Amino acid sequence: MTFPDKPPTTRTELFDRIHAVIAHGWHTMPDGPPYGGSGGPGRFLEDLLGLTTGSLDIPDAMGWELQWYTRKTGLVTLFHKEPDDPSAIMRHMVRAHGKRDAKGRLSFRHTIQGRSSRFQVYDDAGQLVVRPRRGNGPVPYWYHESLLSAAGAKLNRLIMAEGERKGRDIRIVRADAYQTFHLTDFVYEILMGRIAVDFDVREARPGSDGLRNHGTKFRIPPDGICRLYMRKWRV
Repeated sequence: MTFPDKPPTTRTELFDRIHAVIAHGWHTMPDGPPYGGSGGPGRFLEDLLGLTTGSLDIPDAMGWELQWYTRKTGLVTLFHKEPDDPSAIMRHMVRAHGKRDAKGRLSFRHTIQGRSSRFQVYDDAGQLVVRPRRGNGPVPYWYHESLLSAAGAKLNRLIMAEGERKGRDIRIVRADAYQTFHLTDFVYEILMGRIAVDFDVREARPGSDGLRNHGTKFRIPPDGICRLYMRKWRV
């Protein structure tokens, strides 16, 4: 198996490569990094298509973002975006709302789809705010402009590749293209709980000020993608 030595330079070339990957049927991923874990198939698909961005939070090819999913996928990550003043607020969230893990570190891992048992998302004077349902204190927030800038920069054009996996073997069943992102509807979808805010941060060591932050993610069920775009077609 060989990977393309250059990324595609036109939309036609990119779509032709996707057609070829689909027509090939089953592909076997090599053992070991970077194809381990749940992110392995997505990374392998990028390599099959000759894309080079890896884990960078930017579009994969000529402004097209590529997402792999299966019928068992609950949520796909749209992008990462930390709250304003992330170091201070994330330290507060860990200390105030975190739970001890097996190594004694306070860990704050929590997904909020509009509201959860502990938090609710609000729209307040041009800011998206996550507030505890009980008590007060500092809260994480994002200005609408910064969220829309992050979303628009990465997601204006998107390809969703539905696949299947059997161990190290994967295949692409179909691919759908989406274009013209609904920036004005994005915040509304978060408030309605159709886009989740997903925190994943912990202490570097028990009692330390340092944090290990895996990134605050904005995630959506694959079948909810269509509500965010003006145009959709089968690749």
